[in-house]
Amino acid sequence: MFYPTNRFWYPLLVLAGLSVLTAGGLYFIPSLRIYYDPARLIILGALSFWMLLGLLDAFTIPGKKRFHIERKTDRIFSQGFRHHVTLDVHVRRTLQGRFKVKLADHEFDLAKQYGMPFTGRFRRGINSLSYRIRIAKRGLYPFRHVYLTCFSLIGLMRKIHVLPCQSDVRVYPDLKAISRYLLLARKSHLGLMGVRKFRRRGGDQEFERLRDYTRDDEFRHIDWKATARNQRLIVREYEMNRNQSVLFLVDCGRTMTATDDSQSYLDYAINGSLLLSAVAERQQDRVGFLAFSNRVLRYVKPARNSRERIIQAAYDLEADYTESDYEGAFRFLNTVLRKRTLLILLTTIIDDRTADMVHAYLGTLSGKHLPFAVMLNPPDLHHSLDRPPSTLDEAFFQSNVADYLLWKSELQQKLRNRGVLVMDTLPEDLNAGIINEYLRIKARNLL
Repeated sequence: MFYPTNRFWYPLLVLAGLSVLTAGGLYFIPSLRIYYDPARLIILGALSFWMLLGLLDAFTIPGKKRFHIERKTDRIFSQGFRHHVTLDVHVRRTLQGRFKVKLADHEFDLAKQYGMPFTGRFRRGINSLSYRIRIAKRGLYPFRHVYLTCFSLIGLMRKIHVLPCQSDVRVYPDLKAISRYLLLARKSHLGLMGVRKFRRRGGDQEFERLRDYTRDDEFRHIDWKATARNQRLIVREYEMNRNQSVLFLVDCGRTMTATDDSQSYLDYAINGSLLLSAVAERQQDRVGFLAFSNRVLRYVKPARNSRERIIQAAYDLEADYTESDYEGAFRFLNTVLRKRTLLILLTTIIDDRTADMVHAYLGTLSGKHLPFAVMLNPPDLHHSLDRPPSTLDEAFFQSNVADYLLWKSELQQKLRNRGVLVMDTLPEDLNAGIINEYLRIKARNLL
């Protein structure tokens, strides 16, 4: 269907207005009334000519069959980062050599496009254009159509084509953090991420490699012969215990639906799990993954080089408002885990019911496995005690927050008494904190 443009309507309205004024003046002035009929014919002829011109101009618009579109995207999309999308528009045999277009790609609620819609001119052949898109939520995003508006030769008419162009984009968790960690690890600059070094116990006989000295290294690890040869400080690096098992238990129930300004608590938990899986793979450990809410949602068996399988299992997980079934999750673990494993539970504890379940089920595993509870602390509660209250309502609120933090510290002490490792952290501090705790566990041979 053709739609008139403003270039068609504005002259038509001006012509119609002048026609009314001219016809009215000729009709109401007796001396000029004899010119009324010829003027009316001229006006009708002008209007008819303009409308006929618009109709003829519409036939210069290329039809839908003249277009074929291909979409090219980055192979991997990371949540919250900008990625390139390229559209190749193939144009076949048109009356116009170059014609004006306006193109808009498929849009999503949680995506922001940079460089769309595109306005310009297409020619016969292949027309390529690129833009960037930022998607704020993990999951599968199906691109289905491209909306192409073509303008006529004179610009009096336009037509909107809905062109099929199907491609699916999988938005994965924050993989950029993994790349940054691997880069810093190769350069021995992990301190920039907040990762500390730990003194190993009983492992200094297992030599791994030589590398440049950094500020956190111990002097007793300096290799003086290599230092003399290279004219710079060189240290010996020793390997930790390898071939151990690590399993992430990610709570996807109601307590993980909370969000901050950018991400949900579940996003933080998944990002931290993937980053630590990269760290564990560098230590040649076996890594697994289990997500649960009121049932077991996904399970990846602990294995070497399993990070890709974990990414595929976790990229479209969403927290729901059901009560998490800890009993079912740990019963499932008892049937699939035989070897001693570092069990890392990522959750948020805000009530007695969840606290009792975590205390009961993690405590029973401390003999066979090494349980590690990672509790995400709400930032608004954590920072609410930074300043003194100014009103009575703030005083009552801070009193309740203090009671909650005291209750939580008592829960953590109960868990430690049963042999459970505990870490209470803000969501934004999770990555560095969980890596440091894992390295501490490896350095002290706790697993």
